[in-house]
Amino acid sequence: MASHRAPSAGRRRKSLLPAAIAIVVAVVAVVSLALALGFGPFGKRAQEAVEPAESEQSASAVQVDAPQEQPAPAEVEAPAEPAYDPATDWRNTEFAVDPARTEWNYEPGEQKVVYLTFDDGPSANTAAVLDILDAYGIKATFFVTNINPDYASMIGECYRRGHTIGMHTYTHDYAQVYASRDAYWEDLNAIGELVRSQIGYVPCFIRFPGGSSNTVSANYTLGIMTQLTQEVLDAGYQYYDWDASCGDGAEHTADELVDATIADTSYGYTSIVFLAHDGAEKQTTVEALPRIIEYFQEQGYTFAPLDRNTCAPHHGLGN
Repeated sequence: MASHRAPSAGRRRKSLLPAAIAIVVAVVAVVSLALALGFGPFGKRAQEAVEPAESEQSASAVQVDAPQEQPAPAEVEAPAEPAYDPATDWRNTEFAVDPARTEWNYEPGEQKVVYLTFDDGPSANTAAVLDILDAYGIKATFFVTNINPDYASMIGECYRRGHTIGMHTYTHDYAQVYASRDAYWEDLNAIGELVRSQIGYVPCFIRFPGGSSNTVSANYTLGIMTQLTQEVLDAGYQYYDWDASCGDGAEHTADELVDATIADTSYGYTSIVFLAHDGAEKQTTVEALPRIIEYFQEQGYTFAPLDRNTCAPHHGLGN
């Protein structure tokens, strides 16, 4: 009977090697499959417990890495106002006037007041006018235009120095301003927007080109002043004509302007709305202004800017 010997150790190792390799391959395959499916301690699903989701990572990255939005430019502030009480300062109320006060206040014994008003500016002469007013400690009223656009900033300068700003006309072209009621309102709105850009609001004080009594407007539209004088009041404006003038609507010497002032105020009224000009051609007005001021002071007058309580002289209508 044949005898069988047990296989040697070397032969046993050779026979087990393919089986071990097969097992290792199988284990690697299982582990790889588990990782692919998101299982195990290093799988995707395990990471979700400690890391934000991919969409959250993206949002976080955008929030951190994107450039910060630049702040919007600061709004341009209106020029600083003089030190008035906002609760009572008539200049802080847009389109607000007291009921039309056209009765003239000349009662004996009341304080004598002159309301200096300057039409047709600002111009190259306005700075000199302001300096003279400052030297005498006087506040006045400027009915402004856009005749000299290069000096528009002087509107704000007049306001900052405590003077009243009123609106005269944008173009001062009678043929254009009085071509129709709509044309007048377009012009008034244009000067209103210019003034708003300088002082922050549209004032309620206006003066018609030529005054409310002008007849030249009839050359363009019959009856237009009769219509406009009521329309501006209905819209909340107040228009101011004048009681006296230095006569500088025409060309005169400084001496002639002073003489005209004395002649035109000899009636001795208590309240005088006084017309002068600070247009580009009015150098003699600048020269005469100190003497005009001193004349009124010698007569016992004080000076004030127009406000909502000032009597508004209205001329008789000529058209």
